[in-house]
Amino acid sequence: MIQLQTQRHFFSGILRCVRVLFFGVICVLIRPEGHAQTAAATDHPVPIELRGNFLYDDAIEDVPSVLHVREFAYPGISEGIWLDEILVSLDGSFVWELEGLEQPALFELSAPPWSWMILVRPNESAEIELMPGKRARGLHGAAGLSRWNGNHPSNALDSLSSKKRALNRQRAASVMRKMNGLNGGEADSIVQQERSLQESFEQAWRLAGESMDAPWARDIWWRYKLSWMRSQGATPAVLDSIWKSSELASDDRTIQERLQSAGWLSAWREVHGNWWVEDGLDWNAINEAVVEANRDSLLSAMAGVLDHSTRYGLELAWLEMAIVEPANIVERVWESIPMSDFFQQFYKELLWKSRKGQPGWVPTPVPWILPNGDLDSLAGQCAQPLKLFLVVKNGSSLALREREYFNAMIDELDARELCAFVVSVDSNEEDWNKTVSLRKSIREEVVWIGNNPQLYEDFGIQSVPSVFGINEQGELIGQLNRLPSSGLLNELKRLLRKR
Repeated sequence: MIQLQTQRHFFSGILRCVRVLFFGVICVLIRPEGHAQTAAATDHPVPIELRGNFLYDDAIEDVPSVLHVREFAYPGISEGIWLDEILVSLDGSFVWELEGLEQPALFELSAPPWSWMILVRPNESAEIELMPGKRARGLHGAAGLSRWNGNHPSNALDSLSSKKRALNRQRAASVMRKMNGLNGGEADSIVQQERSLQESFEQAWRLAGESMDAPWARDIWWRYKLSWMRSQGATPAVLDSIWKSSELASDDRTIQERLQSAGWLSAWREVHGNWWVEDGLDWNAINEAVVEANRDSLLSAMAGVLDHSTRYGLELAWLEMAIVEPANIVERVWESIPMSDFFQQFYKELLWKSRKGQPGWVPTPVPWILPNGDLDSLAGQCAQPLKLFLVVKNGSSLALREREYFNAMIDELDARELCAFVVSVDSNEEDWNKTVSLRKSIREEVVWIGNNPQLYEDFGIQSVPSVFGINEQGELIGQLNRLPSSGLLNELKRLLRKR
C-alpha cells in the first residue's frame, strides 16, 4: 500500500520539489530578513488543518492523487495565486494544511476536469466533501459538487440556491402555459401560482438569512434575492432600491473589504452589471468625455447607470466592462480618465490575465517526466528555434489518431528547424505508462506534464487532442491552430518559409 501511495504522488512530488527549490532561492535573495521576521512573529493567525474527502463512484471515477489549489483575494476580479497541492489518499481522504487566515477566503480546488469553489473561514472546523459534477465538457474548469459536514453558512446558501432553481423551473412552466394560450380560469390560476412562488422564495430566503452572520455570507444571501427579483422581471429602479436599502450599499466596509467578499461583486452585478447595453446611454457624450479626458463629463454622461452608493461607481462600471466585454472604448477610458490607483491595479492585472495562454505569451518553463522516469525540461531537450507540441491523453481515440498523423508529418519536415513532442496530460502513472507503451519508435519524444490546470492556462491548452507551438523567443505561436489530420502540415510549412 505504501508503495502504491508513493507512485500516485510521484509526479506531484517532483513538481513540488522543483517549485520549492526555485521559490526558495528567490525568497533567500529578496527576503534575507525573513528568518528574523518569522522568529519574531508571534501574533500571526493560527494555521488550519482542514480535513476532507473526495467521494466518487469507483465504477466510473478515479480518486485524484492531488488537488490543485488557488486562492482568490478578490473573487471575480483577480487571477488568483496558486498554492501547494493537497495530496489525496487512496480512499479519497485528505488533510489540507493551510496557513492561518485573517479573514474568510475563497479557494478553487481542482482535479481536472472538475473544479470546486469553497469558502474557508479562519479557524475552520467543518470538513469538506467533494464530488464530481454531472457533466464535464472541457479539459478543466467543470463545476463539481461540494458540501460541508459541520456548521458552515455554505450549507444554508446551497439549500437556498437549490430552492431558487426549483421555483424558477416551476415559473418557467407557467410561462410556457401562458404562451400556449389560457382561458380566464386558467389565467387566474397562473397568477395565483406565481404569487405562491414569490411567497415561497421569500419564506426560504428569510429562513436562510437567520443563520447568516458573516458579511460574505450575507452578501451572497442578498445576491440570491436580487437574482430572484431580476428573474421575476423587476425593473432597474426596483433593484436599485433594494440594493440601497441593504447592507450591500453600507459604508461600514471599505471598497477593498467589499471586493474581498465572496459575494459582494456578484450581488453588485445583479443591479449594475451589463450597464453598457442600456438603451438610454448617450455614447456620443461618453466618447466625447473620453477624448477630452474629462472625468466629470463622463460621470454626467453615465449618471443613469452608475452605482451612486459609492464614490467608486465609475471605476466599478468600467472594470466590469473590462471583465465582461473588453472593447476598445474600455482601453481608452483607463488610459485617459483619472481613476483610483486601487482600481488601476485591477485593470493592469486583467490585461495581464487576458494575454495568458494567448499568442505572444511566454509560458513559465515547466519540468516534465521522460519515458525512462527522468526529470527534464524543454530547454534540456530542444535547441531548435521552433518547438511543436501535440497534447494527448490515454483513453482518447481521437488523440491516438492525431498522434499517428503527427508522427508521419514530422518525418516530412526539416528536423533542423524544429523539435516535436507528444505531451501527455494523463492524471496518473498508470495512464502515462499506457501512453508511453503506444510509442512506435524511441525517436518519438513523449513527455508527461500531468493533469495540471495551472499549465493548461499558461499554455492555452483547452482540449485533447490539441496543438501548440513555441518560437525561439519562448512565445506561444498563433499561426498553429489545426490538428495534424486537418491542415497542420500546411501551417507549419508556411511558418517555416517565413523564417
